[in-house]
Amino acid sequence: MVYALLRASQRAFRTSLLMLQEKTFPSSLLDPQITYKDYVRRKFRLMEDRNARLGECVNLSHRYTRLLLVKEHSNPIWAQQKLLETGWEHSRTRGHQASPIQMETLFEPDEERPEPPRTVVLQGAAGMGKSMLTHKVMLDWADGRLFQDQFDYVFYISCRELNRSHTQCSVHDLLSSCWPEHGAPLEDLIRAPDRLLFIIDGFHELHPSFHDVQGPWCHCWEEKRPTELLLGSLIRRLLLPQLSLLITTRPCALEKLHGLLEHPRHVEILGFSEAEREEYFYRYFHNTGQASQVFSFMRDYEPLFTMCFVPMVSWVVCTCLKQQLESGELLRQTSRTTTAVYMFYLLSLMQPKPGTPTFKVPANQRGLVSLAAEGLWNQKILFEEEDLGKHGLDGAEVSTFLNVNIFQKGIKCEKFYSFIHLSFQEFFTAMYCALHGREAVRRALAEYGFSERNFLAHTVRFLFGLLNEEMRCYLERNLGWTISPQVKEEALAWIQNKARSEGSTLQHGSLELLSCLYEIQEEDFIQQALSHFQVVVVRNLSTKMEHVVCSFCARYCRGTEVLHLYGSAYSTGAEDGPPEPPGAQTQSTHSQERNILPDIYSAYLSATICTNSNLIELALYRNALGSQGVRLLCQGLRHANCKLQNLRLKRCHISGSACQDLAAAIIANRNLIRLDLSGNSIGVLGLELLCEGLQHPMCRLQMIHFSSPCSSRELWMKNRTWPTLDPRLRKCLLEAAAGRALASVLSNNSHLVELDLTGNPLEDLGLKLLCQGLRHPVCRLRTLWLKICHLGQASCEDLASTLKMNQSLMELDLGLNDLGDSGALLLCEGLRHPDCKLQTLRLGICRLGSDACAGVASVLQVNTCLRELDLSFNDLGDRGLWLLGEGLRHQTCRLQKLWLDSCGLTSKACEDLSSVLGISQTLNELYLTNNALGDTGVRLLCKRLRHPGCKLRVLWLFGMDLNKVTHRRMAALRVTKPYLDIGC
Repeated sequence: MVYALLRASQRAFRTSLLMLQEKTFPSSLLDPQITYKDYVRRKFRLMEDRNARLGECVNLSHRYTRLLLVKEHSNPIWAQQKLLETGWEHSRTRGHQASPIQMETLFEPDEERPEPPRTVVLQGAAGMGKSMLTHKVMLDWADGRLFQDQFDYVFYISCRELNRSHTQCSVHDLLSSCWPEHGAPLEDLIRAPDRLLFIIDGFHELHPSFHDVQGPWCHCWEEKRPTELLLGSLIRRLLLPQLSLLITTRPCALEKLHGLLEHPRHVEILGFSEAEREEYFYRYFHNTGQASQVFSFMRDYEPLFTMCFVPMVSWVVCTCLKQQLESGELLRQTSRTTTAVYMFYLLSLMQPKPGTPTFKVPANQRGLVSLAAEGLWNQKILFEEEDLGKHGLDGAEVSTFLNVNIFQKGIKCEKFYSFIHLSFQEFFTAMYCALHGREAVRRALAEYGFSERNFLAHTVRFLFGLLNEEMRCYLERNLGWTISPQVKEEALAWIQNKARSEGSTLQHGSLELLSCLYEIQEEDFIQQALSHFQVVVVRNLSTKMEHVVCSFCARYCRGTEVLHLYGSAYSTGAEDGPPEPPGAQTQSTHSQERNILPDIYSAYLSATICTNSNLIELALYRNALGSQGVRLLCQGLRHANCKLQNLRLKRCHISGSACQDLAAAIIANRNLIRLDLSGNSIGVLGLELLCEGLQHPMCRLQMIHFSSPCSSRELWMKNRTWPTLDPRLRKCLLEAAAGRALASVLSNNSHLVELDLTGNPLEDLGLKLLCQGLRHPVCRLRTLWLKICHLGQASCEDLASTLKMNQSLMELDLGLNDLGDSGALLLCEGLRHPDCKLQTLRLGICRLGSDACAGVASVLQVNTCLRELDLSFNDLGDRGLWLLGEGLRHQTCRLQKLWLDSCGLTSKACEDLSSVLGISQTLNELYLTNNALGDTGVRLLCKRLRHPGCKLRVLWLFGMDLNKVTHRRMAALRVTKPYLDIGC
């Protein structure tokens, strides 16, 4: 605290001193730093909007809105993904934790990094505000609000300008070009390179020659080298290694940049939060009343409002809305797609200036779109005068749509042009394809192939948006641009051909296809495009907009029988990360509330299950529905036309109160036979509400899953620790009291045949209550999963009693419960009873030893029903296997599948196993993974397997270090018995 106060007082004193110097001394006598800061302030204080008229400027500090930054551990594979402007969301962190960071602390140490980082990579997708942020950094530094104690000088380097530099230069030249006048104190600057910060803005815009340069590198700051060598030497820290770098880039170039850097700090721009979007609207509209009106309007258009987390899209939307407000109207219903927003913006650029009576259309409209297309095909964003002339364009005539860039080449200056943003070049390229008919469309679609990483992704989405009939008429009426109907036919035919080639399942590229169809907004077209698919699977839905896109299109999947939507950004539960500390719970709750999907998402899905009589399975994973979303979905479930049979709502933020709507739905819907609510915090109160529906005479539900997202077998294998449930999570799960509610259901509902309670801490008391229902004559349950339910020896006694009375139960999973040998022996009493009909028993990871094997062997000698037995991950040892063999060899034993993975077996156990295989005529699958059988033991098994009378068809021996001779024996055995599956 004292250190922070001291730094603050030093900054204040320094700022006051600089201000006094500026007022007292003429600029020629000032400290060079003061002169430079004054220049930076003049250069960066004002900014021009992309559509600014001559002389129109905006104060950067008045417009700039703080962006959400997070520390990001670079993943090159993930970073290459080209995220589109349509529907990004600031909370999209896929499967990893992200920590917020402020600009002020970018170059400060933290818990993971005790030393201050020298390189910070600031990544963000197109339009995310990277350049504006760097300009704000320059201005805040010059104004004394940022990096005052860290850097004496901050220099801004534009990669776009470096692209046009064909002359050799040095760091000396680079710094001189940044200085406001001749005579820069370069030697003084270089003496303290650790006090210098270079901002390299737009690494992704560099030509490939910059990325692939191989040296020789530059090591002297006065040495002249080609620009790519100079920049590469700086980034690789071969030149001025003490220098600090702030590099901005798009994700698409992150992997190339990552290969040049050593231990950089990765920071990602996630755009505007909801609060910051509101702030941006109020900053854009100086009139508070207008700002309030526009913001309220945008909140009602949730998909469009979601897009506004991208600063570029916020600017486009605000520009369009301002134009329409000035004409006395707001956005119409068609303004819900990216294409519509860009179209309205395009038309606003063409509006006449005050006093001009006519609407101004570009002089050479076809030339503008062909320039954009040629550039995009060749991945070119900067155009020379010659390029414009080739397309019949004049720079002055298209200045509304193109930026002018002045680059120095030797002693001369050259003029280059670029579209006001890459997304507009992509928009005009889409226009080119639409206007130039079948061949252009066919080329775009063929090269695109519905891959999100393709550079044509934006363009193809815009293309589909332009094919919308209303948009087509709008273009013809306002611009005189005619799109042939054959273009739409070509697009539809291409999709249908692709569908036929991929079969009846839409999975690869499904999100991209649906995003394109969303842009066209036409029911007939979407329905025809999707009519071939019986199964639709969409994965990695990481934004609210992507969810809305999928649910919108799902309404028109009239032939689809199975629909799976996998979210990734709204997941919760222990599978997705460790429990939060107590102080973070309140913040987490608020975060979950913000992440709830918009009502329109659930409304679309509700309409889907009402209108599609073919849909029999709907699976939603990590879809944050919330209570209102569940209520809307249940309206569809209660509809007479709903034929849904299987509904999975795993980790969908369903609370206990929402169970009342689900209860009403399962009463009304007599087709629904399976409901999966795994990973939802419904609690006992929610379960009791749901049980009211389950007990109703009209309910026909047969299978219900309540498993909680807790430790799995794989997690136990990794950590080798006994599974425990954090006390803070218990309130979210089904506890002992749930046993009474479920017992009541089992006593009244004869249709229920499958119940999954995995991961719920029922404990012995809850199980005792549940068994009252299991023993009831009405109960017809066949499958019961009780894995990780905190059961002990007492539960085994109740289960044994139940097995003696319940003749319908066929499968019982008790894995990951601390039963022990004593519990297993009690359970065996029930298994030995003549009325026990159990066929599958899973006792993996139950702390069983060799004594339990004696009990199991006695069961196998009298029980003719048991077909599958899992004893994996128990310390049975060779003695346990010897005892178990007595039962396996018995003529009464009918066991077909046996799991003995990680049971502490050695080669000695193979003698007993070989004996079993020689006698048993029913055992056909044996799993022995992660046992130390050794070469001797495995060869002994192979010898037995070669015998014609051996019935085994599956033998898994993974996790064993076997020599070449043993592997040859197994290879020969596969030739002799090709049907035998030997896994090793």
